[in-house]
Amino acid sequence: MKEITAVIRMEKISSTKKALLDIGIPGFTAFKAEGRGRLVTDKNLLAKRKLSIVSMNSANGGSDVLMTEFVNGTKIFPCRVIIVLAADKDADKIIRAIIGANRTDYGIGDGKIFVAPLDEAIRVRTRETGDAAL
Repeated sequence: MKEITAVIRMEKISSTKKALLDIGIPGFTAFKAEGRGRLVTDKNLLAKRKLSIVSMNSANGGSDVLMTEFVNGTKIFPCRVIIVLAADKDADKIIRAIIGANRTDYGIGDGKIFVAPLDEAIRVRTRETGDAAL
């Protein structure tokens, strides 16, 4: 079994949910979070991303402040964290679906996916274990 944790853009939750449903994965946990990825130093990528940063938070201090915070690493952004528990055989298709729903043309900030082994799962109501509990 695998635990797949994806950190995605806030606006991508609906498309991610649809992508998972389309491959037969209806169950997952999602919650709101805030965070940021690594610092971006490529001026072309920064110019490309500036408009979306400004439009996302234009009421919070103006474009110059937002870009400065983005470039120097002090700005954090709202995001969603999705956790999917999966049988080993389903992990690759889940990862592909999440990537397909979240990849953008920005070149930065599309999120991260972490995959970890899951030792056990237990359904409280029925006491089923392993894949049957998923």
